[in-house]
Amino acid sequence: MIRLITLGLPALLVAAALFWIRPRRDGRARPAHSGSTITMLLAWAVAIVGFHPSVQDAADGVTRDLAKLVSNTLMLIASISVVSWLMFLNHEPTEARRRLRPRLAFLGVAVAVMTASFFAVPADRRWSSEFTNTHWGQAPVLLHVYTLAYVLVMGHATYDCFTQTWRRSSQSPWRVHRAGLRGAAIGCFFVLFYLAYKVVNSASSILGIELFPGGPRCTSPITPYRCAFSFTAPLMGVLLITAGLTVPALLWPAAKMLRRRWERKTTQDLLPLWTELTAVRPQVVLRAVVIGTDPDVVLHRRVVEVCDGILDLDAYRSPAIARLAAEAVARRGQDGTPAGAAIVEASIVAAAIEAARTGARPHSEPAPQASGESARAGDLRAEALWLRSVAQQYATSDIVRTAVAAQRQTALEAA
Repeated sequence: MIRLITLGLPALLVAAALFWIRPRRDGRARPAHSGSTITMLLAWAVAIVGFHPSVQDAADGVTRDLAKLVSNTLMLIASISVVSWLMFLNHEPTEARRRLRPRLAFLGVAVAVMTASFFAVPADRRWSSEFTNTHWGQAPVLLHVYTLAYVLVMGHATYDCFTQTWRRSSQSPWRVHRAGLRGAAIGCFFVLFYLAYKVVNSASSILGIELFPGGPRCTSPITPYRCAFSFTAPLMGVLLITAGLTVPALLWPAAKMLRRRWERKTTQDLLPLWTELTAVRPQVVLRAVVIGTDPDVVLHRRVVEVCDGILDLDAYRSPAIARLAAEAVARRGQDGTPAGAAIVEASIVAAAIEAARTGARPHSEPAPQASGESARAGDLRAEALWLRSVAQQYATSDIVRTAVAAQRQTALEAA
């Protein structure tokens, strides 16, 4: 399982990095923070590979416990890469680089202290040695210096990550972004849990208490039991932080594509109603020097024009047609439903269009506008959904056709 995790997750992270590296089809430059995103993804991929048993065996083949130094160093670099990503996301590049320099210097000093402490301790006194495992309370002080340097950098980076992700999660208008940032903040708690384990383990060593005895390398996320603290906790933190910061960005192109598809489909569904309305009220068509082709712009224009056309026909909204349509909807058991409301509105609008086309006399007391207009005010999507439902009923409902026929009969009788 350990081999699968330490190869599968890096593969996903590298795939995500390649997504950001690929050239954009529209020819535009990548976002300003894409470089830091790529760096973060690759740094975490390398850090997780550092936990792979083959990599650790190769490092330990050089000198005892070198795998620990390698994996810890890679984890620190990866944690700073997250801070870098957040800096470039939240600040201008110049300001982000200014804030990042002292953190990089702190990282360099910590890695130097860890490396010096590691090689200053004889191989037969390091973490996995028989002496240290048997006399954990007599472990060399330099091992605790190593742990202190590691915890200070990782703790500071985790605090940076937590404060920035939590603050951004309350500010983002996008639900998927808020969920991702909060997931990253939860991942920070797992990392803090791991750091607490490191501190407690060192403190217990100094006091001569063996809370987390050494032994064989982790064979699963929870065996030996210390692996739940030393392996699983940081891995969960990595997974949540990386997923929380990258998955929303990866989902955004898919969400954008689905939105564009919905906008085009909604615009097309509005076409029959829009065509009939603008035929009798051409003045509602918005004039523009340049007609935008962006689906969002086209849909927005069409919604505004349909709304204006319906309002402009207000005087032709027949109360008799409204009653006829409402009775027909009630007989079908659709009274009080969104579909029923759309049928009634479509019937009234269709009859109003017919009345305007034939030059019928306006009503002194026209039927009221459809309910819910104030609730939809300012919400393009809600208004578009309502008008699409009306347009679909306008094009397909037999009740609407009956209403138009009734309006024609009324016009003939009036003539």
